[in-house]
Amino acid sequence: MRYRPAAPGLTGLFLTGGLLTGGVLLLCLAIGPGMPGSNRISFGIPASEFIELRLVRVGSAAIVGAALAATGVLLQGLLRNPLADPYILGISSGATAAVMMWIVWGDFIAGVLLHHPWLAGLFANGQTLPALVGALITCAVVFFLGRKRGGTLDPLTLLLSGVVISSINGALVMFLDNLVPYGARADILDYLFGYISEGTSPTTLWIALGVVLIGWAAALAIGGAMNIAALSDVESESLGVRLGSLRAICFILAALLTAASIALAGPIGFVGLICPHVCRNLLGPDHRRLLVASPFLGAVFLMLADTFVRSTGAWFHGELPVGVITALCGGPFFLYLLTRRRTWQ
Repeated sequence: MRYRPAAPGLTGLFLTGGLLTGGVLLLCLAIGPGMPGSNRISFGIPASEFIELRLVRVGSAAIVGAALAATGVLLQGLLRNPLADPYILGISSGATAAVMMWIVWGDFIAGVLLHHPWLAGLFANGQTLPALVGALITCAVVFFLGRKRGGTLDPLTLLLSGVVISSINGALVMFLDNLVPYGARADILDYLFGYISEGTSPTTLWIALGVVLIGWAAALAIGGAMNIAALSDVESESLGVRLGSLRAICFILAALLTAASIALAGPIGFVGLICPHVCRNLLGPDHRRLLVASPFLGAVFLMLADTFVRSTGAWFHGELPVGVITALCGGPFFLYLLTRRRTWQ
């Protein structure tokens, strides 16, 4: 049996994660591209006119990373599947398809909403509300298809339904992409690979942060029940856990957190797969600890990945989408998990 040091308490995890995230955020604020025409990376406090833009981008990366990592913990517990992430149930693709509809038909929709000031105000924040609507609609469809007799969720049926819905949403995204003028195709391609921008409005950033904090707090509240639900259905029910309600809550929280991340950065893969597993190997399978540590690690990971693409744009004749970096890191990690023979706990 492998020795694992005693895991710190939840308060210690919060303090450690907060200090680590804050330190990395300050580090990422200080790192940026060098002078135009130079391949160097600069280090230092940026000029006052750039500090706010850089803070928006680094903050967006932290919010998205935390949301995706928390979603990964929820879905892995919900499906009892160590390879689950926000893409596997189609939630991410549903939010992406809704945002693509907003991009393609946004002018028409905005024209209709001009007659309804309240609705126009809701949609004035760009991609946030379309992403949330798309994620929740997909969530509802997959939830309906994943039920078995009696109304409870069946993890296997839920998984298969999510894969099919994800494929349908992917086809819809490609269809919508062909409706976009050729001049805008490059921007759409960056979005589909995951791209974090300095141009995110403060209102959108605060809305996404609010959704993530509420979703994270709710997830922490059910961490103990998720530990019991890791047992068999019969054992969990005998210990007083209402599996149907718990799985529905996990599913809805995953949809909200995924929508917030899609609204800020588009679909970014593998963060929800890598971070929960790293934390699980360090801290054990306790979902209460995982739901504290994984969002902090997700924020750190995505801040560093985005800082790399932001600082090395001259190396690649333009900035890479941050989703390319997470895929290059996550792909080999996924293959490693597939080849592991040890039983996931």
